[in-house]
Amino acid sequence: MTPLERMSITDAPLDAASEPTERQMVRSPTYLLRLVVGLVVLWAGIVIAWRFSNTAAALNADWDQLVSPIPRWIQALPLLVVLLAFLVTPLVTNVLLLVRRRFRLLLVVNLAALAALVLSTVLANFLTRTPPSFFPDAYMVNGEPTSTNDAFLAAFVAALVVGLPYLRPSLRRLAYWVVVFDLVATLGFSEVPAVTFLLDLGMGITCGAAVALLFGTPDSRPSAADIARAMGRSGIEVTEVEPAAVDARGSTPWFGRAVDGRRVFIKVLNQDNRSAELLFRVFRALFLRHTGDERPTSSLRRSVEHEALLSLRATAVGIRTPELLAVSEIGTDGMLLAYAAIEGSSLDGVADEALTDDLLDAVWNEVLDLRAAGIAHRDLRLANIFLADDGRPQLIDFGFAELAASPLLLATDLAELMGSTAPAVGVPRAVDAAERALGTEGLREALPRIQPYALGSATRTALKGGGLMEPLRDEVERRGGVDEIRYEPLAPVHPPALIGLVGAAVALWVAIVVIAGDVGALGALGGAEPSWVLGSLLASAVTYLGAAVSMQGSLRDPLPLASTLVSRFASSFANRLTVARSGGVALSVRYLQKNGVETGTALSSVGLMTSAGVAVHLAVLYLTVRLSGRGGSFDVVVAPSTIVLIVVAVALVIGALTMVLPWGRRVLLRTLLPALRRSVSGLREVSGRPRRLVELFLGSLLVTFAYIGALITSVRALDGRLDAPSIALVFLIATIVAAVIPTPGGLGAVEAALIGGLVIVGETAAVAIPAVFLYRLVTFWLPVGPGYAAYRHLQRTRRI
Repeated sequence: MTPLERMSITDAPLDAASEPTERQMVRSPTYLLRLVVGLVVLWAGIVIAWRFSNTAAALNADWDQLVSPIPRWIQALPLLVVLLAFLVTPLVTNVLLLVRRRFRLLLVVNLAALAALVLSTVLANFLTRTPPSFFPDAYMVNGEPTSTNDAFLAAFVAALVVGLPYLRPSLRRLAYWVVVFDLVATLGFSEVPAVTFLLDLGMGITCGAAVALLFGTPDSRPSAADIARAMGRSGIEVTEVEPAAVDARGSTPWFGRAVDGRRVFIKVLNQDNRSAELLFRVFRALFLRHTGDERPTSSLRRSVEHEALLSLRATAVGIRTPELLAVSEIGTDGMLLAYAAIEGSSLDGVADEALTDDLLDAVWNEVLDLRAAGIAHRDLRLANIFLADDGRPQLIDFGFAELAASPLLLATDLAELMGSTAPAVGVPRAVDAAERALGTEGLREALPRIQPYALGSATRTALKGGGLMEPLRDEVERRGGVDEIRYEPLAPVHPPALIGLVGAAVALWVAIVVIAGDVGALGALGGAEPSWVLGSLLASAVTYLGAAVSMQGSLRDPLPLASTLVSRFASSFANRLTVARSGGVALSVRYLQKNGVETGTALSSVGLMTSAGVAVHLAVLYLTVRLSGRGGSFDVVVAPSTIVLIVVAVALVIGALTMVLPWGRRVLLRTLLPALRRSVSGLREVSGRPRRLVELFLGSLLVTFAYIGALITSVRALDGRLDAPSIALVFLIATIVAAVIPTPGGLGAVEAALIGGLVIVGETAAVAIPAVFLYRLVTFWLPVGPGYAAYRHLQRTRRI
């Protein structure tokens, strides 16, 4: 037996002969990704079974009419085929696993199937206890209640999710078709509605992934023998294959020795690596801005082919990088790339004194050649720069690289290389080498990308560990001749001020109920309808989403939606303690500055958001008034013509107060007019991008309608009978009136205007007072906690 034959053999697929021993149990990122997918599908299934049972039953009824001409014995065949597949598959699978002594895998597969079978049945029965209102007999067969879900489907999918890495592609495709065929058979030929199909599917995926993560699954990574066979199919016979003790994130590295004596470096990638990459991209998309990431490739094969293309292109333009020798499939779901091995060491493994200025200059020359060819490496850490035995550097690992790269990605490469060399040679030498290669213009280009989340994790950790992030930025800023950024000052946040605000609110509501002559008015809150209260809470939450979308639309280049949403909560908290929303404005500008947006652009963005909000508010007010003029269902005692006069009078009062009172003139001259001028500049920035304009106004519209919805649901929760347009009109006018009162968050003015408006249009004070209290509770007071947490989070992460 040759040495290669004595190497470990990986677990074979279920339909092939295998060794009697099992490999180590591991937890794979693939199952984490599948767990996320399963939870999403499960949630969709719960929503459909809970709220859309009529729709699903109607779909079944339509299908039933479509297939009714088909003889019943033919209609029974698809269900019989699916049932046989669900019964025979687990029997055959368990026999094969027992014969091949794969006891651990047998346990995990059956545990996942059993969990999905039980949990899916319990959840489906809970959600479908009440038949659809339009189809009261939908869950009945021959007059008897029947199960509404296919628990065998959930069990089949759970077992499939666990066993996918061990199945050949042909068997995987067959399993997928069984699931699709089950949907068609259940939808078209079953007497039970397919209302829980997505629920069963989601429960199967979730249980399979959760059990695999909890107990682990046999390691499915290719073995040395698999690698040797794959290399042989590519025309390279190897006599030795051994694991490589090198840093190779995103792949499993090996070294091989070809029959002609050449050393070969082999990168092996499987579905685990692919899943880890997708999770990494999801994280970057949610939490980072301006990543420059393209859409992920459609498969692991395409990803490997992309890396091979980048490697070949780099070689073609003269970049010193290892020669690509082979690309091959391996195992059931793996790929490998083979390169000529470099005799030498990566720069993270050489002594610091070996990092001479000549070597740094040589590395920068290679990067400049990459830039000239439009290639962004995107992972220029020291582990990916090799010092060959001839003393010259070589760049490796183009797995994350991009062709025809944008200026943003090319600038990130410059920042990455400075950041990775600074901990090894010091900030001054690292910037010296960059300045010699790039000049001051190049330093200015790289400066915005020298920030924690723009750099790779290894570089970021090294800089943070040495406390070098800020010194590096300062040095590049100084060498590049960049003026220091003057950050917008934040409004001070003092807890005693918030306590004082709470005290003022308590006094305000005591005064309201006393003036109204109904001391027990707020007691009606105890009888509020919970479903309407929940609706009011959801509407309040939507206002922050709308504000985040509007901010996205006010910028030429968007920020991550998740962090922008956090900033909207923090901004609302700052507004609670300042007048005229000045605290929120300052925080918004500071947030944009800290995220690399120029000060002028940040001011334009905030001004544009404000102007868009005012424009949308007035437009909705106009449409609401017009609706009343066309016989809309206003249950009010005020005629439409009188409404118009009220709006005009309010506008005149606001204008007079603005011009007469000193604080009004200050607001006009120092806040409103500059904001309008900046909004014009910001509008020019986004006018060429229709998507941004849509986001800007759609977000503002969402905010306005969400606040209106919060007030409507608050009135409904207290059994108010005013129609929605009347309540909307009250909100729109009351908001304008309260805007001229200089109190934090409009405290006092908003309450008085809303209660007075509701009473004027026909609501009783017994309903108006608790309804407005509930509205202010869910839109003003309850968000204080999340807002303060968001404020502190942004401070800790230095994003404000």
